[in-house]
Amino acid sequence: MTKRKISILLVSLILLFAVVVLPSMSQGANTGGTGPNGPSPAPSPTSATLYRIVGCKSFGNSAYFNGPDHKEVAFGFDDGPWFDTLDFVKMLEANHVQATFFMIGDQVTSSYQQVLKRELLDGDVLGDHTYTHPDLTTLTSSGVYNELNQQMQAVRSLTGYTPCVFRPPYGAYNQSVVSIARSLGLATVLWNVDPSDYLQPGTTVIASRVLSQVQPGSIIISHDGGGPRAQTLAAYPTIIQGLKAKGYKIVTIPQLLGFRPIYIPCIKLCYGIGIPRSQLPKNAIINKAP
Repeated sequence: MTKRKISILLVSLILLFAVVVLPSMSQGANTGGTGPNGPSPAPSPTSATLYRIVGCKSFGNSAYFNGPDHKEVAFGFDDGPWFDTLDFVKMLEANHVQATFFMIGDQVTSSYQQVLKRELLDGDVLGDHTYTHPDLTTLTSSGVYNELNQQMQAVRSLTGYTPCVFRPPYGAYNQSVVSIARSLGLATVLWNVDPSDYLQPGTTVIASRVLSQVQPGSIIISHDGGGPRAQTLAAYPTIIQGLKAKGYKIVTIPQLLGFRPIYIPCIKLCYGIGIPRSQLPKNAIINKAP
């Protein structure tokens, strides 16, 4: 074979290698190579695990009217979710504080799902205010149980969160109510500051009543539902500013009472409220995903 023919053969082999072999090698690199069952899938980037809040671990066999004697206070808004609830959430966001919302179960409908998720993402707490708002002291034990349990199921079905604090309607309770609530993992919470905002006495009156009654560890009752709540909504920025000026830290009721939040890892089912582990509270309980 002449040198010229050898040169032509070598060039042909090089071209064949470039056209056939190299693209095949490149494809194998992009797909992760070839396994026993054919081409292996391309490795996908892994996402950091997120965690969503699912409740809290409460305790206590007596009703709470206040927290420890510390420069902390907590807001409890009753009778929602309601037309004004989203405005209350926005007001809390604007003032960089959180609250506890004691909700009536038969008002917890899908139309409020995004509002409730937003509350959870903000760090607000969803509480139990029964399913139909009765005087629980007039019901049988099974009636009390059903009122509390139905409300919990309504909240859980929309948000994946199970309430751990409960406020009896009208403040009407007895030891039987407290015990039934405890059996459901609920702490019974009342209040020691009441501006009677439901009577709509005026924005200035609501604010002055709260600021004059408050003391370390206070639980303040107000309402975001059950009627027009524009006066209450307008009073709270003044209340918040006044409390901060007095040196108070504003926390949720579970935080005030030392209850620990419970989170589970989630990837696809975060309900829009998943956060990275670095953002979890220091005292958080992390359970396995169900």
